[in-house]
Amino acid sequence: MDFLSGFDLLRSPLISKVPLQSIRAQPPTTLDLAALLTFFVCLFSYLSHGKLWDRTDPYYYTYYERPQQKDGKTIDQRKSSRNIAQHLEEDDHKVVVFWGSQSGTSERFAEQLTRECSLRFGLNAFCADLSDFDAETIALIPQSKFAIFLLSTYGEGDPSDNTAGLWTWLKKIGDDNVKLPNLRYVAFGLGNSNYKYYNRVVDVAVEALNHAGATSLLPTGRADDAEGATEEDFQEWKDDLFGMFKKGLGLEEKVVEYQPTVKVEFGQSLESHPSKVSHGNPVAEASTTSSSVRALPVTKAHELFTSGNRNCLHMELHLGDHPDVHYKTGDHIGIWPSNPNEEVELLISTLGLNGQRDAALSIMGQAKIPSPTTVVALFRNYLEICGPLSRKTIFDLAQFAPTSEAKSIAIELGGSKDKFADFVSCTHLTFARFLRLASPNASWSNLPLSFVIEAIPALQPRYYSIASSSVISPRKIAITVLVSNKALAGQSPQTIFGTTGNYLLSMSNVPIASAQSPPAGRPTYDLAGPDGALQGTKVFAHVRKSKFKLPLASSTPIIMVAAGTGLAPFRAFIAERAKLHSIGKQVGKMVLFFGCRHPDEDFIYRQELEETQAKLGSEIFEIVMAYSRHGKKAYVQDRVAENAKLVLDMLGSGANLYICGRASMAREVDKRVEEMAIEHKGLSNADVKAWTDGLKKRGNWRSDVWG
Repeated sequence: MDFLSGFDLLRSPLISKVPLQSIRAQPPTTLDLAALLTFFVCLFSYLSHGKLWDRTDPYYYTYYERPQQKDGKTIDQRKSSRNIAQHLEEDDHKVVVFWGSQSGTSERFAEQLTRECSLRFGLNAFCADLSDFDAETIALIPQSKFAIFLLSTYGEGDPSDNTAGLWTWLKKIGDDNVKLPNLRYVAFGLGNSNYKYYNRVVDVAVEALNHAGATSLLPTGRADDAEGATEEDFQEWKDDLFGMFKKGLGLEEKVVEYQPTVKVEFGQSLESHPSKVSHGNPVAEASTTSSSVRALPVTKAHELFTSGNRNCLHMELHLGDHPDVHYKTGDHIGIWPSNPNEEVELLISTLGLNGQRDAALSIMGQAKIPSPTTVVALFRNYLEICGPLSRKTIFDLAQFAPTSEAKSIAIELGGSKDKFADFVSCTHLTFARFLRLASPNASWSNLPLSFVIEAIPALQPRYYSIASSSVISPRKIAITVLVSNKALAGQSPQTIFGTTGNYLLSMSNVPIASAQSPPAGRPTYDLAGPDGALQGTKVFAHVRKSKFKLPLASSTPIIMVAAGTGLAPFRAFIAERAKLHSIGKQVGKMVLFFGCRHPDEDFIYRQELEETQAKLGSEIFEIVMAYSRHGKKAYVQDRVAENAKLVLDMLGSGANLYICGRASMAREVDKRVEEMAIEHKGLSNADVKAWTDGLKKRGNWRSDVWG
């Protein structure tokens, strides 16, 4: 049917029956005005989009800019391709060194290896962050080139964040039957054998590449940080790699002199431009997972126990002056320590820098150290000068030795793995201590400061599980700090003092209550901080988000397994549940398995826990203890196994399992729970893996472990 014209419509029978006055204009209603206003608001929003609001952020690119690319160290903007094969071809690179790193160690190794490939063998090498390129383009690398993979494993056998693309591609290789006949590669993994899935990432990568037909040029290397052997393991593997370069690839090794990667210059004294010089404030910015670093006052500190070379502190930090810093129960706090005065002064003295300690120091090419700074600030706040010294660094120091005797010591100690291992087993060897030991009288004035900066890693924050509940104390953070000092046996007994623990112990002003005298030579610190920023007992710290969280429903039962200071987050969990119970909320059953040495020695927060249990009743809160040096020796994993039915029944009814403490303990607990499932549930090994993986994927099994 054709549409009626406007005139015909008015004459239609339908309209003609409507009274004329009913179609006359009516006064607008509130609804009409609201509709009109909405129309104009939408029209204005549409026309002003991109002009007055939602404008493009001119600094949007900085979200994707890595910190090491700042201050002139940027990627060539012309080379925006994510095709690694194309990049290698354009710049005639013969080898690419891929790194996947969570803490920065793999990245540091990759940069070091890339440099040595170029200097020692003339290989035009390229260091590549795995996240900068599309993983599938690795398949396009021609046979005339080869790839080196340095891959870290952390947590539950997880790849680092920047390895996500490679991880996905490795899984697709098998699914899509991808073939890699032209790819030649070598691989090295970084892991910790205390963890259940030790070096899983590199193992999965090698298996996938080999299955696809890639050619491995060298047996896979693996570093084990359980005994602090990462540096030595990497050095051994690198020696094998360079041997393959010479024998397998026919490359000739060159003798090269030291060439710095950073430029260091002394400028004018601080009196010229004091406001421009960084005196030691931490170099860190807020992110989606971490708050800004702030100077937080320590409002309370007391000793939980003292035993031998161990002290344990309870400390409380206040957030009142920093409204931008927040935390949630289960989060971590990063403490930024400073190095002890004794080690700082020793390094300044052995380098012959006493006369330049306060001169402005310009450092170019090193993004993790602010510039300008001073020698004192560099050694006290920016470099890990108390860390162990690698054998390679000692060997490389020989070229700068001030005396022939010092050179001989460096070559002998740095050139022999066995001699080095024997020496460090009874000698506390830091960078400064080696310099003094090798040359007691002559300073190392010929040692470039750039070498020191390159050889010593940047000082990093130490993370602690927060021991307070954000529901109960939203502006107060409690931490549990173990101050552990390792005694070395030898002709002259020495003690290795933990850097951050002793720093916090010194700051706390807690009197040492031990019956034994404190270790000789306990370090001292500059507690006032850079420019007096920490005066009034403050500490630089930031909050880091964690996935170690209580269930959303307070009625969900929870099983907590901890040893030592791993109790810290559970103190917060228990306190929060107790608070909810006190206001009438339904609270699920809580079972705490806790292990320590002796009930009268290191059962931390004992009175607090027992009082909470008395208030809630054992039906709601049950404590199961394990003592390793009292009565029948038992560890926390033993108690879990003894209560297999309770644990499995709770997990079967929807309980969450939490484990906090050392990785070795967590690995044993994992093993016992799996054995319990096989014995009591009748599951096969494959079924057990599927069961535990399911619990972890659903968030019913969480771990917060270290070491």
